[in-house]
Amino acid sequence: MKNKIGEIRPGQLITTFGPGAIIDSVNDSLMILDIRYWDRAKDIVYDKNLANFLGKHYFKKVPATNGITDLPVIPFPFYHECSNIKCRHLFDIRDNFGGSDYREKIREYLEKGPRCPSCNRRAHPARFVISCEDNHLEDFPWKWWAHGKEPKECNGRLTLSSAGDSSGLESLSVKCSCMDSGKSLRGALDPKSFKGYKCKGAHPHKLEFNDGCGKDVIPLQRGASNVYFAAVRSAISFSENSDFRRTFIDHRKELIAREEDYGIDGLKKYYDRYLTNCGFDDFKQFYNEWIRFKGNENNEKLNYKQIKEFEYERFTSFKDKIKIPKENPEFEAEVQPVPKELQRYFSKIVQVHRLKEIMVLLGFMRNDSPEPEVKNPKIVWLESGTEEKWLPAVETFGEGIFIEFNRETVNNWLQSVEEQSKKFSVVYDKWLKKKGWAKLEDRNALYVMMHTLSHLLIKQLSLKSGYSSVAIKERIYCSETMAGILLYTGSADQEGTLGGLVEMGSIDKFREILNEALEEALFCTNDPVCSSLEVDEENDLNGSACFACSMISETSCEAGNRLLDRSLVVPLQDSVIKPYFDELI
Repeated sequence: MKNKIGEIRPGQLITTFGPGAIIDSVNDSLMILDIRYWDRAKDIVYDKNLANFLGKHYFKKVPATNGITDLPVIPFPFYHECSNIKCRHLFDIRDNFGGSDYREKIREYLEKGPRCPSCNRRAHPARFVISCEDNHLEDFPWKWWAHGKEPKECNGRLTLSSAGDSSGLESLSVKCSCMDSGKSLRGALDPKSFKGYKCKGAHPHKLEFNDGCGKDVIPLQRGASNVYFAAVRSAISFSENSDFRRTFIDHRKELIAREEDYGIDGLKKYYDRYLTNCGFDDFKQFYNEWIRFKGNENNEKLNYKQIKEFEYERFTSFKDKIKIPKENPEFEAEVQPVPKELQRYFSKIVQVHRLKEIMVLLGFMRNDSPEPEVKNPKIVWLESGTEEKWLPAVETFGEGIFIEFNRETVNNWLQSVEEQSKKFSVVYDKWLKKKGWAKLEDRNALYVMMHTLSHLLIKQLSLKSGYSSVAIKERIYCSETMAGILLYTGSADQEGTLGGLVEMGSIDKFREILNEALEEALFCTNDPVCSSLEVDEENDLNGSACFACSMISETSCEAGNRLLDRSLVVPLQDSVIKPYFDELI
């Protein structure tokens, strides 16, 4: 039976259309099931720091097998409406697949898409769904609404009709055949209209539909962007000798069982029988590597800051050039001399000719986007359903520019903007408290300044590097021991990208890019409104920043376009804040 009903790229699955997201295919809207149902995910991706941080054994590549069924899906929402204006039947598509001939019905669905059970005309997925603050998702309660917002059980036929006198929801009405009249959909997207209805605790991607929740519901449009926010964590990977790790991952269960039952003798026999051709010099080396592998698994979990500290150390620890590994490098970079006029602001500029990023999909949130560097954000985790703990991942290969700020200048500047820095910290703390998240790292004026400069550079680089601003991403390294930004791009192709971005890291071109970015930031088309904005929770934790001057695509920004302020970077009209680049522009 042909059962291919759509296509997405592996990178799209990690960032946009993962399990739990609603995907529009050719014939219907679908939802990919949880990773416990992914029986074709085989290829392993391993990064020690990222696996330790997430508490997983390893990661698996998103399966892509050219025509063979890769990922299981279900139609969602379940309710569909008939396209025939004389019928307008509103029905649950699951009822179509019952009976002894269900296989034939499924075959017809795969070939022709959803069909109305009354007139056999084409049907479309219903446009509304409901969620709650705990990230559940379920069908809009059509029967409840049609019965005057009363919990009434009946086998009546639902119809969705339009009066045609306006384009608003008030012209739409849903009617049950057991009722004398239809009920207008006015207020169908207002949470206040659902006071008598509570969330059932459904997670369709897990095939869980009534786990009990009881929270107030939030109505959403099926295609709205706040239906799904992917929770993604990534790391720049610096390859070590991973052959031994892959061997241990493949044989982990057997090795643990032999060691528990027979000790070192059990390991020796298993090594002699199965692992002598796996690259170990002898059993002594095998045993030492095995002990190290187990130690890495049992180490105290890293936090995201420690992963960034490891990356920062790699970017700043060499003076000329570096290749890791030396043969067929996955990380290759060289330091550029910082010109005299920029030495006050930057201590190092690095052209990153090649790098590898591993992006891992943890799960998702609904109604609000997750913050990457907080403790235990309320996300719905993907579950492998086995003893082997894993998550889906994708490897991208690319290039970039790393900039390290002059720490002495940074410290002196922070003292001069102490009041503004405290404002950002206080507002950020209040925002986290409101979300119920625990802070791992402070967000002061240094982070906001570097983050804003990163956005300004991305906007300017997109004009000259050959990459759009959507393709260029950022990583901000900010703490008492870190002050740097990485601007990079990547591709799932093993060969990586074409060199247009790293070329902008040469000093002559970088100087030009920096000057133009700072000059563009002096004025915004929304000034004086934009320049007069104060940092506020209602302004997404931003100060003087808007889409006309500082904001970029949210797929490129690591903080969801929050914590931005031009006044910390360049002097603005009527601003009393001392900018970091006060004497350069």
